Amino acid sequence: MHLPGQRLAILIGDVSGKGITAAFHMAQMKGIFHALMQENPLARNEREKFPVPSKFMAMANKALVHCLEKSSFITASLYIIDYENRGFVFARAGHCHTLYYHSIKEEVSYFRTTGLGLGIIRQDSYEKHIKNQFYDYNPGDVMVIYTDGIVEARGANKEEYGEDRLQQMLERTYYLEAEEIKNMILEDLAEFSRGQPIHDDQTLLVIKFRASQPEPTV
Repeated sequence: MHLPGQRLAILIGDVSGKGITAAFHMAQMKGIFHALMQENPLARNEREKFPVPSKFMAMANKALVHCLEKSSFITASLYIIDYENRGFVFARAGHCHTLYYHSIKEEVSYFRTTGLGLGIIRQDSYEKHIKNQFYDYNPGDVMVIYTDGIVEARGANKEEYGEDRLQQMLERTYYLEAEEIKNMILEDLAEFSRGQPIHDDQTLLVIKFRASQPEPTV
């Protein structure tokens, strides 16, 4: 979702369970995302126009309490990218760790941040379990976000694809364009799990930061 002030909000999530119920809960989460990230006309300044990721997670958790079964929960990560200031802030609610290539350090690593899934704690104290992480990006940096269906995919010997193999793929492809990186990872995943049933949904998003961002198109 494009936000005021040259910002972009990206939400990725995964619902416990499968089938119609899980799909319904993800639709609810999408609705909560669009509702909470709308510009606030009463905002006193630019920073108050939309909630920071940790506040969004707390508000989403409170909203989901009324519709999630007690045995269900949602993992999610929310990123707000600021093109003008070349940085982003994100919060992780129990979701897969963010994989990142640092163009200055020339290294690939995971952001090992803490955070609790939505719906696990159904009280106001939930906000204490979510933290904002701030990061300044450089041109050429690459961010890979995904659901656990990627890293938990099984190979012929029943072993998992895993975080290490995903990291190795980014180490080999970081210099390519985002679409090419994504395709290379998916091709490697398909080769790894060839002939094996897919047990979970697989979502993968690759973001490559540039010196200047293009204007959004419809």
